[in-house]
Amino acid sequence: LSTARRLARPLEDLGVRNWEDPVATIEEMRELRRHCSIPFSTHNIDIARAMETKVPDAFVGNPTTHGGIGRLLRFVGACEHAGIDFWCYSGDSGIGSAAYLHLCAALGWIREPNQSLFRMLPMDVTEEGPFSPRNNFVRVPEGPGLGVTLSRENLAACHRDFTEKGPCNKYHDPAKPGTYRRLPLN
Repeated sequence: LSTARRLARPLEDLGVRNWEDPVATIEEMRELRRHCSIPFSTHNIDIARAMETKVPDAFVGNPTTHGGIGRLLRFVGACEHAGIDFWCYSGDSGIGSAAYLHLCAALGWIREPNQSLFRMLPMDVTEEGPFSPRNNFVRVPEGPGLGVTLSRENLAACHRDFTEKGPCNKYHDPAKPGTYRRLPLN
């Protein structure tokens, strides 16, 4: 909390539009709100707590984290009712990303730009490959269904990679087996 308080003024001076998870807990976020006017967002999707504490200003999620499209629709509706913004982040397969792109295009309450991690994806399970932002925009796929096509070859390659190497773990340090990197990661 003390570090976030020291950073708040310089970030405000830079015109930062949003600060995602500036502290570890919602209670600390509520305390930081007293010292900072930058809107806060979080991946901690506890809307009842947000309504009680008046923070964050926005939630960040996607259909996967909410348990599917129907649950995401209900959550975004609850956010709208509570006056809490919502936007999506990418990092899923092209199929999951296509779903959230369609939802963002269809739901008026998702008003802010979404978080794109597409540049981090070397390949995808779709024939079209990873989405590629152009001039800070990602087009909503067009065509039947979600507008993307499953590539059985790419799916098999991703499955092989997972089977051989296991899940990606950003905290794993190959230089120090058995230990984990601590934040900040740099």
